[in-house]
Amino acid sequence: MLTDDLPSAELAVLGSVLETGGKALDLIALRGDDFNDKRHGDLFDTMRAMHANGEHVDPTTMSAASPEDAPFLYSLTDHGRFSYAIVSYAEIVASHGMHRRMQSVADGIRGFNPDMSVAMMFERAQQLLDGAAGEAKSNVRMVADILPGVLERMKSKATFVPSPWPTLNAAIGGLRPGAVYVVAARPGMGKTVVAAQMAAALADHGRVAFSSLEMSEDELVTRLMSERLRIRVGKLKDNRLDDYDWGIIDAGRDALDSLNIAIDDRAAVSAVEVRSHAKAVQRDGKLAGIVVDYMQLMSSRSKVDRHLQVSEFSRQLKIMAKDLQVPVIALSQLNRQSESRADGIPKLSDLRESGSIEQDADVVILLRREGEFPMEHLILDVAKNRHGQTGEVDLAWQGEFSRAVEWDS
Repeated sequence: MLTDDLPSAELAVLGSVLETGGKALDLIALRGDDFNDKRHGDLFDTMRAMHANGEHVDPTTMSAASPEDAPFLYSLTDHGRFSYAIVSYAEIVASHGMHRRMQSVADGIRGFNPDMSVAMMFERAQQLLDGAAGEAKSNVRMVADILPGVLERMKSKATFVPSPWPTLNAAIGGLRPGAVYVVAARPGMGKTVVAAQMAAALADHGRVAFSSLEMSEDELVTRLMSERLRIRVGKLKDNRLDDYDWGIIDAGRDALDSLNIAIDDRAAVSAVEVRSHAKAVQRDGKLAGIVVDYMQLMSSRSKVDRHLQVSEFSRQLKIMAKDLQVPVIALSQLNRQSESRADGIPKLSDLRESGSIEQDADVVILLRREGEFPMEHLILDVAKNRHGQTGEVDLAWQGEFSRAVEWDS
């Protein structure tokens, strides 16, 4: 029997693959860089590629693919008799490979600058760990490699996650992975209500990372309870619930518990901390979206002008959306210019502190309210839409239930 000596384990894995015609590859999850010997790793990757293409993997076919290795390949047949134990040998190879990568991680962490923020060190360490786990491997992707996935996604009806409002979906198509949706308004217009409803819609498709920089987690959950259960938000906030209300809460508890929204209510977090929170949420399940309420409350250690800081926040959120392939809902304040106009209608130029917000966003929605209770309107003005039409969406504002709905609801 072979011992747990690493070179012998690597030879046993290669020999077992050849002995079984490549079938042993279906039992293990190794990759070439798990092997300490680069030659072994390169041969293993060739075996995997041939097996994935439906080719038989044996010394003859491998020698045709790598003639210079023919004598060595035929010598591996001496190790093929141990193919019944390939899972054990693969575990030895994988364990040593991970140990080498972890040593590299440790070396990288030792090189951290002590002037880095805690959040930045955590994020960099997580990136190193992701790389060790194989999540950050650089590769060359040609159009021919990418096209099948693009065509498959085009055929799929799940490219977009529908927002809660069909009239908005008709304009923007829903919420697209990798896109940034900026919802902007003056204070008190309903930004958080819109964001919470979008988060709840995304939560039907996975987990949502909600960075609530302005509102506490209790306040946000209270609004979600009001919207989900149709209990007046004022009664929830002031604890004026009667037995009927408690009955509704008891009956709706399962629906509330199933809301896959993870709330981080720390004030003045940085873009790095928003990303770290999203990555933590993703580690426990599929990430469906990120919500930030709101951009101008984010913080930076940089001493540059606030305008440039907000520009950097906007850019980082765009990168985040692309890297994590989820929609990012970013709330933003508007400046007071709209209030000085006769019609009071906000414009893209009113985005506060940064023109980069408009530049980086795929969709910009400007909110305003018109009319009075009980016929109050929430206007969602799609002022920018990189993927479709612009125009206004008219919803019924039900502030007492922390929600906006279609007028025929």
